[in-house]
Amino acid sequence: MRPVPSALAVLLSSLAVSVAIVALAPRAAADDDDKKHEKHHDKDKDKDKKHDDSTSTGAPASSAPGTATASASPDEIVYFLSMHGAAGSDSVIGITGNGTVKGSVVTNLPATEKLHLLRGLCPLSDGSILVSNAWMQDTRILRFGPIVADGTAPFNSIFVQGGGMNAALLHTYAIAVAPDGSIYCSNQDTITVTRYAGINSPTPGAPLPLPSSLASRSDIQPGVFVPSAKDDKHGVRDVRGIAFGPDGQLYVADRKRGEVLVYNTTTGERTRTLVGPDDGLKQPIQLAFTADGSTLFISDDGKNCVWRVSMADRSVSQFVPPGASGLSAPSALLIDGDRLLVGSREGKQILAFSLKDGTPAAQPFVAKLPDNPEFLVRVRK
Repeated sequence: MRPVPSALAVLLSSLAVSVAIVALAPRAAADDDDKKHEKHHDKDKDKDKKHDDSTSTGAPASSAPGTATASASPDEIVYFLSMHGAAGSDSVIGITGNGTVKGSVVTNLPATEKLHLLRGLCPLSDGSILVSNAWMQDTRILRFGPIVADGTAPFNSIFVQGGGMNAALLHTYAIAVAPDGSIYCSNQDTITVTRYAGINSPTPGAPLPLPSSLASRSDIQPGVFVPSAKDDKHGVRDVRGIAFGPDGQLYVADRKRGEVLVYNTTTGERTRTLVGPDDGLKQPIQLAFTADGSTLFISDDGKNCVWRVSMADRSVSQFVPPGASGLSAPSALLIDGDRLLVGSREGKQILAFSLKDGTPAAQPFVAKLPDNPEFLVRVRK
């Protein structure tokens, strides 16, 4: 990117988009995940037994990591990372271009606002960023920024508040921006994907109407785009990462099925299964498309690896083998120039692999994180 003449210009253009009223049964799926990850990670059962196991978007991280308009010095914050929260690290931390952890980057929180169990990060076109505050009845989507000169993001607003008309927004995992600017969220406790009006809408954050495939269903909560499989045979059984593909369709990681499902963003219908257990997948977590849409990467917690899918012929290969460079419980995925950054939750590291052939870097990009990494996005070039 070419340099800009002022800090203000950087702030205004620094990011671009490149993502309970339900029966208690869905809660059991998340509880199973938590027990697994208590073994993998903090083992603080009193705090974490109702947390997610996983690691998006795209998100995944995200479906569309932010890009920047100015080059950063080695000491400037380039990345934002959300962490599991079980070690008391309920924050988003900044990481410099050389992998140095700089501490919390979300600032100016109101006294009444408490961060608890942060998950999805989603950069927006105006330089702000959405953050999932995923703790059960406190679930909300917070908006921070635009990011200021020191790399931090001051509190902006509550973009979507869970409960009430947004009862399906519960334990939100991933956030992704659709091609039309609307905001999609995957929700672990209701096992749904919901969608909301985007930042340029007259009613930003408002739940959008049900898609045509669900329009006749009076039992479906407002804003739901992909229902739970308990409510609809085309729904998901255990949702995790979401991302928008080169065809504009929504790709959804179904952890329990071991599949990546594809949904038509106009009708809401499930059109196909991209990959699944027959291709080797076990527990897909996050999804990340290359900028040209030719390749999809999938972190797999069950196989402890990262898969590579060629969208041209749907061929699947193991891009990062199990345990490569100490990988343990893969989570965050970020395509970063000529490398793929991968969060190793159990190892509390960010690992780097060549995007060309998967060759691991000699050293982790970040070797010692204060907590388990969840979502990683780039906020400055």
